[in-house]
Amino acid sequence: MRAAAVLKPGDYVRSLYEELVSDMGISGAEVVREALIELHKRESRRKARRAAANPDTDPQELPQAG
Repeated sequence: MRAAAVLKPGDYVRSLYEELVSDMGISGAEVVREALIELHKRESRRKARRAAANPDTDPQELPQAG
């Protein structure tokens, strides 16, 4: 898969991206990969908290036969 993001000079996100590339000493593609992994972890934790708070509405659980 190839993804493209246009980060124009002066964009706030571009400065963050450039800082990460420089500070971490990795490629821009690796910065994006790491960001996706961290975003996925954060979303997974959010879903788990929501499911724990509302166990009756968890779509992952199947109803009990009975």
